[in-house]
Amino acid sequence: MKRVLLRAAAGFLLGVALVALPVWAEEPKPAASKPPDFSGYVFVADVVGEVVKADDKAVTLRITWFEPQIKGGGNNKNARPKLSQNNRNFRNPFAQNMNRPQQPQVQFKEHHHDYVLEYLPQSLVRAKVLPPKMDEKGKRVAYTQKEIDEYRAPAGVTGYAAERFDLKPGTILEVILVRDKTVPAAKAGEDDLRIKYAIIQGQDPNPPKDIANSGKDKEKKKKD
Repeated sequence: MKRVLLRAAAGFLLGVALVALPVWAEEPKPAASKPPDFSGYVFVADVVGEVVKADDKAVTLRITWFEPQIKGGGNNKNARPKLSQNNRNFRNPFAQNMNRPQQPQVQFKEHHHDYVLEYLPQSLVRAKVLPPKMDEKGKRVAYTQKEIDEYRAPAGVTGYAAERFDLKPGTILEVILVRDKTVPAAKAGEDDLRIKYAIIQGQDPNPPKDIANSGKDKEKKKKD
């Protein structure tokens, strides 16, 4: 029991640390007031992962899965789950117990896989919370209600306005995935998935080395 409580407490503290870090390099630009049109697309899945790299066309997202370990080797070890199946056993640092399945009789191990997810032209990047606003002296100040309303736009879209360049290596991201309605469900594959919304949840203070280094390599290339 003590071990369970300690694990839950550790998960809560990690979540707090992650929530406290959605700080952007620049203040976001107010979003357009008109919501994007996704009438030609259908919802497929939502999932949370960690950004490995991103640009204005796609995001490479590392998703950690809780895989059940079956005695006798019956489980397909480290199999790559299909996002189109909307599996719910992904690790989410902001969920209770990090979304770990509550099955005491089953042992779960974490395995991660990287997925390259493309944007649609009308895809939006949003933030779960606004970053701190600073004045010219570096002092934290409050947003005006007008600014808050502008960043909430467009109506009916979750979160606040953000930009695709706000997605840095180590960003914890929720993605809503859709596919074109003209693609029959029976024939749809992983390559048909597109990002509808990418919602910034926070920043991993201690990203895996390869993720952290991917960000450094990108900065180095810019300087060169």
